[in-house]
Amino acid sequence: MEDINTNQDLFINIRKSIRLLYEYQKRMQGTMFHIKSMLKLSYSVKTDENSSSSVKSIKHSRPDTRIEINKLFSLAPRQSKDYGETQLWVGNWAWDYLYPMVMEYYLGENRDENFRLSVIQVTDDGYYKAVQQNLSPDRCDTYTFYHPEESNSIVLFVMEIKTKGSSWAKRWKRDSMEENLNKWMIDSREVIDETTRLGNHFIVMKFPISDLLSDISIGKVLNKISGHIKEIAGIKII
Repeated sequence: MEDINTNQDLFINIRKSIRLLYEYQKRMQGTMFHIKSMLKLSYSVKTDENSSSSVKSIKHSRPDTRIEINKLFSLAPRQSKDYGETQLWVGNWAWDYLYPMVMEYYLGENRDENFRLSVIQVTDDGYYKAVQQNLSPDRCDTYTFYHPEESNSIVLFVMEIKTKGSSWAKRWKRDSMEENLNKWMIDSREVIDETTRLGNHFIVMKFPISDLLSDISIGKVLNKISGHIKEIAGIKII
């Protein structure tokens, strides 16, 4: 924690910080719903219904007022079966209760184009920058991170385009996304094009969070993404 002359100054800065964090997170949430709407993404989940003769797979459409969230960089707090909503254990990291550090927003699918999207919000990439420089940082010691002035706040657009007759990659799970994020963050490329084992395009594109601060700049980001997808997969998402 930065040097502060008095305890009073310290807690003034903490109060300022928590209010600023609220405004930042409120804006990010609104931005994610805006992107979801612009790309006409909907949420669906497959549910198996067991019967004596067969297993059916049924899609249930959910309202588009919902976004699925994965907390990355650290685990979400353990749910409580007793008094509290969650449990705080001796081994919990403080990061476990700071969701906006790294969050995955699963925005859904465009089923007409077989396109799926998550956006990962990385508020501070200082840990990953230190890893990139072989500095062996500790996630629980922010002093081992890259300096804030030399770090960045970025978003990763994580996308898959499913080919006809194929299925989605197994990467669409919280732990797989966390594992892959660690690789993507130390990869110096701003655009990472991969192909899954089943032949689907799997694309990661990185942008500064500051590129999402206005409707005009968000439109530019989405147009850039759409152009890249059209170039490599021949589909139009916007």
